Amino acid sequence: MELNFFSTLILIMLGVWIIQALRLAFSQKEFTWKSALNFIASACLIVGAVGFFGSALSATAGLGTSPSFEWPIGSTDKALEYPNGNIVVPHEPSGRVQIYDKSLQFIRGWSVKASGGSFKLFPAENSTFYMFTARGDMKYHYDLNGKLLSSEKYSGSYPADSTELVSISIPTPLYLQVFTHPFASWFVAAFGMFLLFITGEARGQKPNK
Repeated sequence: MELNFFSTLILIMLGVWIIQALRLAFSQKEFTWKSALNFIASACLIVGAVGFFGSALSATAGLGTSPSFEWPIGSTDKALEYPNGNIVVPHEPSGRVQIYDKSLQFIRGWSVKASGGSFKLFPAENSTFYMFTARGDMKYHYDLNGKLLSSEKYSGSYPADSTELVSISIPTPLYLQVFTHPFASWFVAAFGMFLLFITGEARGQKPNK
């Protein structure tokens, strides 16, 4: 992971969010229906924060340097499929590309240099692919092992999607679906805030009164 100003700021926000959620959980002095909801709310806030800020941290600084690290993907309509069955799957929120076989089994993945912005994949020769970034106007050439073959600035506007992209759904356990997109993570965190509103914690009321 390469820390920079944005990733450091994200780490600070994530830390503050988690600390506040833990303080809420440990402030419950007795077991009541309100304290039970506050515990659930704390868990939702932590999970939502890890998913939301974690994807932003991955996109800006890179996470999971090991090629065996798999980010939950869910479904996408921006994958590339090769004749041998290998599938290249982008995950823009986390700034990653992951490779799967024809049985949708994970092979490897890596963080790409998209500067936290969107990027698009295009097929290239010899089972390689190009990646165009919206930020920095960069064109990268990767092989399926994650090796960067070349990089250069491209001229003109950000290209339209390739006509060779396919839709794919990667088997993802239900408990990992929250990490497939920041909106899903934010929904979980918002549900936690809703529970705090029910218990009165969000309005500054005593939790066990």
